Amino acid sequence: MKRRTFLASAAAVALSGTLDVPLGRIAVRAQDRVRIQVSFFDSAFQPVMQALIDKFHERVPEVEIRIQTPVQTWDAQLQRTILDMRTGTAAELAVQGYNRLRIVADNKAAVPLDALIVRESDWPAQGFSPALMSLGKLHGQQWGLAFQISNPVIFYNVDLFREAGVDPQTFVATWDSVTEAAKKIAALGGGKMGAFFDYTADGNWMYQALLFSLGGRMMSPDEKAIAFDDAAGLRALQILRKFGEAGQVDMTVDQAGQSFAAGVTGMIFTSNRRLGTYQKAIQGRFKLGSVAFPKTENGRVPVGGGFLSITTLDSVKQKAAWEFLKFAAGSAGQAVVVRMTGAVPGNANAASNLDDYYTSTPLAKVGLEQLPIVTGWYSFPGPNAIKISDVLFNHLRTVVTLKVTPEEALKSMRIDVGTLLPKA
Repeated sequence: MKRRTFLASAAAVALSGTLDVPLGRIAVRAQDRVRIQVSFFDSAFQPVMQALIDKFHERVPEVEIRIQTPVQTWDAQLQRTILDMRTGTAAELAVQGYNRLRIVADNKAAVPLDALIVRESDWPAQGFSPALMSLGKLHGQQWGLAFQISNPVIFYNVDLFREAGVDPQTFVATWDSVTEAAKKIAALGGGKMGAFFDYTADGNWMYQALLFSLGGRMMSPDEKAIAFDDAAGLRALQILRKFGEAGQVDMTVDQAGQSFAAGVTGMIFTSNRRLGTYQKAIQGRFKLGSVAFPKTENGRVPVGGGFLSITTLDSVKQKAAWEFLKFAAGSAGQAVVVRMTGAVPGNANAASNLDDYYTSTPLAKVGLEQLPIVTGWYSFPGPNAIKISDVLFNHLRTVVTLKVTPEEALKSMRIDVGTLLPKA
């Protein structure tokens, strides 16, 4: 079957009545358990996904869900899904990054959920608000449901702050104060690294966070002109260089996380969803602190994480996948995700089940309190969106490693991205 015919059939099935299969009848019709798979990015999230699967299985024992080996970037996850859909081997459920919604929709890398949602008589009451639904909606169709919601924060080592002469009680995070604190921590010696700013984040997420926090943007509103080459864009690169000057080592975020948990790194600028991982890894070695991302008066931060989607054309497996999707994105499932990661709940009803968590885990409130300033995770238009992300990453690396000046990097970024954007 040709890919275009294959994908057209997917849309036809999603819009037809063939999906209306009561879950209780699945085992009878299949004379066995329904077996489906789920794929996602980041092996660190695997314990969370397994916990969700286990809780779902308690409710729906006739559905068996297996985890496809996680990949290590959001873009690798999307590319795997598209390729596997072409060959008919895709996991029935797939988590995709919010910034790649445009590519998912353009490539039909998921089955639209609209026909399924319309059959739910109490959909809004289940906590699926229009704002949350918008994270997986494009071109008038619902491609997935909000599953992981995060935003960028700063985690810091309270003990190292004090040792470096930075009072954590009075510390106010601005871009000047955090880079100055990084220098003071690095000056302690003994292999201490002042800070790690995760410019390596997939889809240039943390770079966008830095740029947006300064009031900048990636492209003009009509997406016809580059906008990251203004004063805010230059300032963003100058700040990145300051982290390099304060001794930031070129490493992956996982390596940086290990360094931070070992008490070697003073601050790490990353996703709030890593809170649970860091708490577990630190094991009481030092007191952990968290603070909101620095920002100007009109600064914003991009939403991070991904939406959960369905890819399968099989009507019975689609029904099983839909039941898990509703659970995982629902209030009970989202409470599990939040408690295990520190992420922000992707369901409007989940917060009511988390009062005790936020009381016992005040560090998780930072991400929640930043919701009013959250904006979209940007993806460039055209077929080169992923390639542009790689190009920007390479330029950011040259700035952090002090190989080029911010001015030189910005000029090159403007030229290289411009050549990859769609021509008017």
